[in-house]
Amino acid sequence: MPELFTEPFVLGTSHVVAESGVRERLHLPHDTVESAAAELVERGILTEALPLSTCGRLELYATGRSPERAADTVRRLLSRRKGLSGHLVAAHTFHYRADAAVRHAFRVAAGLDSVVHGEAQILGQVRHALQRAREASVTGPVTERLFQRALATGKRVRSETDIGRGTASLVGAALAMVRAHAGSIEGASALVIGAGETGALVARLLSKGGVSSLVVANRTVVRARTVAGALGGRGVDLERLPDFVADADIIVGALAGVEGILRPEHFASMSADRVRYLVDLSHPRAFDPALTELDGIHLVDLDRVAREVDQARSKRLKKVPEAEAIVEAEVASFGAWLRSRHAVLVLRDLRERVLGRAREEAERLARGQSPEARAEAHRLARAVARSLLHGPTVALRQADSSTEEGRRLLDAAAALFDVPPPRDGAT
Repeated sequence: MPELFTEPFVLGTSHVVAESGVRERLHLPHDTVESAAAELVERGILTEALPLSTCGRLELYATGRSPERAADTVRRLLSRRKGLSGHLVAAHTFHYRADAAVRHAFRVAAGLDSVVHGEAQILGQVRHALQRAREASVTGPVTERLFQRALATGKRVRSETDIGRGTASLVGAALAMVRAHAGSIEGASALVIGAGETGALVARLLSKGGVSSLVVANRTVVRARTVAGALGGRGVDLERLPDFVADADIIVGALAGVEGILRPEHFASMSADRVRYLVDLSHPRAFDPALTELDGIHLVDLDRVAREVDQARSKRLKKVPEAEAIVEAEVASFGAWLRSRHAVLVLRDLRERVLGRAREEAERLARGQSPEARAEAHRLARAVARSLLHGPTVALRQADSSTEEGRRLLDAAAALFDVPPPRDGAT
């Protein structure tokens, strides 16, 4: 007999199993992942699907009658779409089933699977993924419940453990230090030196913080214009840096391999009454340390930011055991819901089948008799059916489908009463 239920599973890749270069090769646009998931549902390989795609992970949460077969199909599909070997795809993806898949989803939403423990952005990404999957009509009761509880778990972890308190990324910590001194960066003019990954992140955060103007200077001006243009700023060649220093309230260095690009002479003709905030995130240092000797200059270097981050990370790590305990409690709760759902589905179909047969027999026996006699026949048939169902109902309500004994009982009930196994996605 087929399985009475379909367990959730997840197949994906993240920073845990693949470095950035490999993740880039495995990456698929979210629209492509959604259309592929919908196709797999239409083909019956999956019964429910919910993709989660972020800058650091690509995951597909799903249900299907055969999780192993479904996972193999998704891996082959990814291999074909990206022109990669099956070995590479298998080596840099993970596949979790049942409680392990639930635990992974809850840890992701709680920020425990992130590079920075407790980071808050993932909660919004999980919420967005659920909404998009609903719109694509590929979710079902199990994946819906899974992500709803993942969101609740993420919120609970952050509210009960404070694991997200304190900035634990270099860029975030650096800008937080500027805000702590300046009060706000809203309305400030900003200059970002470097348009790589760090420089682009700095630019985005500055723009989000409300700076009035943004200039990005880079060796490759095309890249500078791409980063700045997306944020309504201006991209310029690095050689033009001196032209923009005077107007900047905040200057952030995020350029590798260039030492002393910003020196005291750049500020020689500027008023000391105006406070400027310099943040050097480069290694080696791009800003001359002698800048700290100038009046009106507030310099934050990489070492200082790193100390701030280490303190925040240390505090967050202390909260991890508490967060993991919350996750485990939520996993157990979800498992109990899933097991009770499986038993309820069998019980529902069993009661419908038995009561339906009772109605048919009552109708057959009372055919041609008076309305009163027919009503009495139906009443007696229902009473007998309900009496016979009492014992099986109690037993099935107590059945734990995670155990061998529970599965045998559910299988036996389905076989003895000619009840088909619950359909995937049944509610």
